[in-house]
Amino acid sequence: MSSIRSRQIQTASRSDVGRVRSANQDVCGAFENAEGYRLLVVADGMGGHKGGETASQLALETIGNVFDSDFGAAETLLGRAFRAANREIHRVGGSDPALHGMGTTGVAVLIGPSDQGWVAHVGDSRAYRLRDDHLDQLTEDHSWVYEQVRRGLMTAEEADEHPMKNVLLRSIGVGSDVDVSTSPIDLRPGDRYLLCSDGLWGELEDPVIAEVLAREPPANAVDELIDRANARGGRDNVTVLVAALIGADEAPARRSIWTPRTVVAAGLVTAMAIFWRLCA
Repeated sequence: MSSIRSRQIQTASRSDVGRVRSANQDVCGAFENAEGYRLLVVADGMGGHKGGETASQLALETIGNVFDSDFGAAETLLGRAFRAANREIHRVGGSDPALHGMGTTGVAVLIGPSDQGWVAHVGDSRAYRLRDDHLDQLTEDHSWVYEQVRRGLMTAEEADEHPMKNVLLRSIGVGSDVDVSTSPIDLRPGDRYLLCSDGLWGELEDPVIAEVLAREPPANAVDELIDRANARGGRDNVTVLVAALIGADEAPARRSIWTPRTVVAAGLVTAMAIFWRLCA
């Protein structure tokens, strides 16, 4: 099996306001450190226009800062980063009446330089893995309806249509502490990882998501998934982040990566596009 050191990781992401909402409370980001770890994050804010945007952005920034400056043990990083984000959001919300009660969901995947990774989440933003054309959901929603599913009181199909499907049991920042679900994952060449807000999975069925992930390189998959969610109604903000683990013997597709620390001028984008065309 190839190690992460011997293969590239292609990452692409985009957040879209959708077709109904007037503001986008979702954020996403990808981070990398000198030890070869990649951190992928999606957050979906809540608590009014200003509160939701502030909470999700604070979560992304705080999780990224812990990754950059207080990495520590990889297996405990995500839990520490999420709890730090919870403390910061709760502190800011408590000091500004306009932000009182704000919170956010959060999902993150940490990809290590070997064949080990970790996933963490709070709320109902999700992580999926496509392996050998089979899509697995790596997270379980912290919502009232899916608690009923886990107890055998409701089917998944009933949960998807229930009027309380958006009621969360956990969120980042609303309380003084938060219970973060974390678990290890094994990494293999050919894997594709998808992180998304409920604006995607609430509109598209798993087979549709799997077909797009299997067929398209990350940048194209991100765009098509968002376009399809919007075509279904786009009732919420739609955020999609895709990472493809490329083995050493695989020819990588063109890479597209966005992070909150990366700002690319339009002129540079145009120049790179011309360069790729000349080299093709």
